[in-house]
Amino acid sequence: MSREDLDAVMEVERSSFPQPWSPGLFLHELKVPFSKTILASNGTGELLGYICRWIVGDEVHILNLAVRPERRQSGVGRALVELIVREADECAARMITLEVRRENAAAIRLYRAFGFVEAGVRRNYYGRGEDAIVMSRTRHGRLESPTQQPLPGGGGS
Repeated sequence: MSREDLDAVMEVERSSFPQPWSPGLFLHELKVPFSKTILASNGTGELLGYICRWIVGDEVHILNLAVRPERRQSGVGRALVELIVREADECAARMITLEVRRENAAAIRLYRAFGFVEAGVRRNYYGRGEDAIVMSRTRHGRLESPTQQPLPGGGGS
């Protein structure tokens, strides 16, 4: 991502989240040396989605992932997560972590497909009464500890 991509990124961001990141947050990420926002576009240059991640030491943290609403369930999100998993393996990252809305069953299913498991809950992370599930994936998808449990009901909703 570059500054020139900000308008298109903000369009996807605003259509994806009830409390979207501000343009200033994306611009800040462009200045952070361990942050990278990767864009997915089609052959005509239309922005389909993006993923923002940090690599700090031997850990990767996914900060933000969004796919244009009309392009969801088409493999864009899967391709972006796969890219980060490959990147984490290439740099020998010990773990990948992220937060996801408890109600976002589709995203939770996607992350589980890549070996992410529930590692905890951040109460009110997205605002009052809106918890985040903390998910993690260790190198090559192995569990970090035997105490991690799947989400109740299998769907997170």
